[in-house]
Amino acid sequence: MDSLCVGDDLARRKPMTPPTVCGPSSILEVDSCHVPEDEDWDDDFASITSSIVDYEFENGRRYHAYKAGNYPYPNDELEQDRLDLQHHVITLLLNGELHLAPLESPKRILDLGTGTGLWAIEMADSFPNATVIGTDLSPVQPTMVPDNVRFEISDMESEWMYQENSFDYIHSRYLLGSITDWQAMIRRAYKHCKPGAYFEMQDLDPRLGSDDDSLSRSPMHSMFCKLIVDASEKYGKPVPWHTQYKGWLEEAGFVDVREYLFKIPVNTWPKNKQLKEVGKYQLLNYTEGYEAIGIGLFTRSLKWQPSEFQVLLARLRQEIKDRTIHAYQHFAVVVGRKPFSSRSSNTTPAPLAP
Repeated sequence: MDSLCVGDDLARRKPMTPPTVCGPSSILEVDSCHVPEDEDWDDDFASITSSIVDYEFENGRRYHAYKAGNYPYPNDELEQDRLDLQHHVITLLLNGELHLAPLESPKRILDLGTGTGLWAIEMADSFPNATVIGTDLSPVQPTMVPDNVRFEISDMESEWMYQENSFDYIHSRYLLGSITDWQAMIRRAYKHCKPGAYFEMQDLDPRLGSDDDSLSRSPMHSMFCKLIVDASEKYGKPVPWHTQYKGWLEEAGFVDVREYLFKIPVNTWPKNKQLKEVGKYQLLNYTEGYEAIGIGLFTRSLKWQPSEFQVLLARLRQEIKDRTIHAYQHFAVVVGRKPFSSRSSNTTPAPLAP
């Protein structure tokens, strides 16, 4: 498929190969050469203390104890490995870029929902003069980290214990399942960005898409993704469409908002070599990780029995390996800048026009 220009501001930041951005009508080309491949992969704020490293266990998986139940996904070693793999998938998708905001020399960086902290650590290495703060509900981050990075246990949906106008860059990625009020979170990021600072959201839309009719042969995967959205909504964590973030940033007051839309294939069906590689790791991400993604939501929200979920999972794992099904999911990267002369952070934004 064609590569679209990702913006002059990005090009000025440093030479780079632009990521393969999907325009509204772009179609991914299918690799028709079926070469056998190895695809058979059978109190709102606290520092890390002993009082919050206790965990809860459910259906054989480990979950966070701080504000237990807020986040429906596990935090055990299997899930940490999957989160690191997920980081690799997005790094491949973005041609090695950790961000698409045109950063120069940020001094304070905030990573919301840092997970294992891998993104924050790599940003700290990339910007050694910056202080990078990663926040999460789970204390699963490493202790041997660069001197300029620290991790804090915090609920991003509660009031932040930072000064307003104090960050040069705020970043979030894969917050699905974490947010009750997306617009409130974005307004909070606006309030804590310095004038001229950037806020960047990177998130997946789990709804399946295809540029042909092959999804008709993927009933299990289509049902699973729909039920994930339904269960998350019922859990109080709505799943935005990938096209909603841009309007929300603009509504909050951000300017120069750029939206970059990507298609992540669920296996190696694309002809494009980069996307084939992305699909290879995304398939591993899903064959190994769909249990973590689904079991909490299905058993808590939809009241499924664990055995029912495991039956669905077994059928799903077989279906997603089928390269004749050309499924993908949209991944949105949205970047906005807080104006140098910003309106008051207490101003209530007008609702979006229908």
